[in-house]
Amino acid sequence: MSLGMLIPRHVVSHTLAKFIVIEDLAQAQATDVQTRQAFEDLSVWWESTSAALPNFRLSQDLLSKGNRAEFMTLFKALLSTGFSPGVQVSLDTIAETRKVSRLLANANKAVAAHLGRGGSFAEVVITKLSFDPEKIGAAFEEAPLPGESGFRSGDTPLCIGTSVAVLGTSRTKEDGSPMPLRVHFAWQSGSLLVNARDDDLPSEAMERPQDPLGWWQEDDSKTFTLDVMSLSSAMTFNYRGVAMQTKAAWQQASSGIFAMTRGKVAARDALTNGVLCIMCVRDGAPEHSTYLAKTLHLDTPQR
Repeated sequence: MSLGMLIPRHVVSHTLAKFIVIEDLAQAQATDVQTRQAFEDLSVWWESTSAALPNFRLSQDLLSKGNRAEFMTLFKALLSTGFSPGVQVSLDTIAETRKVSRLLANANKAVAAHLGRGGSFAEVVITKLSFDPEKIGAAFEEAPLPGESGFRSGDTPLCIGTSVAVLGTSRTKEDGSPMPLRVHFAWQSGSLLVNARDDDLPSEAMERPQDPLGWWQEDDSKTFTLDVMSLSSAMTFNYRGVAMQTKAAWQQASSGIFAMTRGKVAARDALTNGVLCIMCVRDGAPEHSTYLAKTLHLDTPQR
């Protein structure tokens, strides 16, 4: 007697589905007709997939028979993703899933290539960046930039945003646990600023930018490379190959594009309420000759 004849379909869909590993569903369906029928329900696939991807809020339509085969080709890139605490991503259509999966696959390829060249650290994480709503005008102001005539750092507002922790440093705390690398974000005069720290210095205490081509830094600082790409349709927010120096002043993210594709109001709302981003951090300096070209090939999901 087959498994499908022993277990009623409603028991599978309402009780066992959340315990079935998604990779095993195809094998279970292939055993015989009765078993295939017991495991073919949409709810079985949705429960099993949701259990495997707890940080994604998935529409059941993604696991319908019409979308299921393509979704499973995109599943692997979603499965290998790290998340900042509390961050979740809603996927409602197969088109959204396709675009997010492609971005994640490209980021993971960059990680694999970096480690293959001898890099010691690389991490991909989905995070949410948000900025101070009272000072968000700094993201849109066209004031003089560092190095330009008339620029005075102390007179130019700085809009501080989220800091994101990644495991990218060999330093340890007093209790022996690893000290995370924190990537800080801010806006000034319409330019995105970044700072990488492997200490507990708050964003507000960091040195203001002085010269985008010459950073103040300590002798034991380290170099990291940042890619960050927004998943929002309210803007094009795509920065790749951004060099970051630890224990330095704020640094301008010059290798990227920020464009308000749906206007300033939509961009302002997204930046203050929190915009989902895919972030990739690697140790070492960027390869600028290739990253400029990659940055111009915008591949931003329209959400």
